[in-house]
Amino acid sequence: MKLKNIIYVAALAFMPLAFTACSDDDDDPVVHTDASALVNGTYTGSIFDVNGNEKANDIIVIVNKINKENVQAVDVVVKSTALNMNIEAPYNVAKAGDNRYLFAAGDAGSLKYRYCGGELNGDDLTFYLTLSSKFAYNATASAKVYTLKCKKQ
Repeated sequence: MKLKNIIYVAALAFMPLAFTACSDDDDDPVVHTDASALVNGTYTGSIFDVNGNEKANDIIVIVNKINKENVQAVDVVVKSTALNMNIEAPYNVAKAGDNRYLFAAGDAGSLKYRYCGGELNGDDLTFYLTLSSKFAYNATASAKVYTLKCKKQ
């Protein structure tokens, strides 16, 4: 009987060693990339109405990361001399594939940006904006949807 108890105790003592992991089994740490830091830049192109008519070809879009802790958002400035346009709004940014990023309205408290967003695919930036007849942000029934098509400079 004593021999049997010694064998059980020895088995229980060596049991934890069976569950010890090797260093090769350790997972690599997950590296999170801040998408808003990857889309900074200046883009130039044109603005089109819903019918595809070009309204201006002097569009300049400046995208800058908002430097606040734990914020993955950018400040987007859209300018056009021909349209007397100089608008600015925050947008959240998310990585959506290889070299592809999506923009969504970043100010939940402001309804005027709610129908705005865009996509950066490589160097091609496409933005959809709801603007008034004076090319200012607007989400009322009289607002119109415009599309910006730009390339990174």
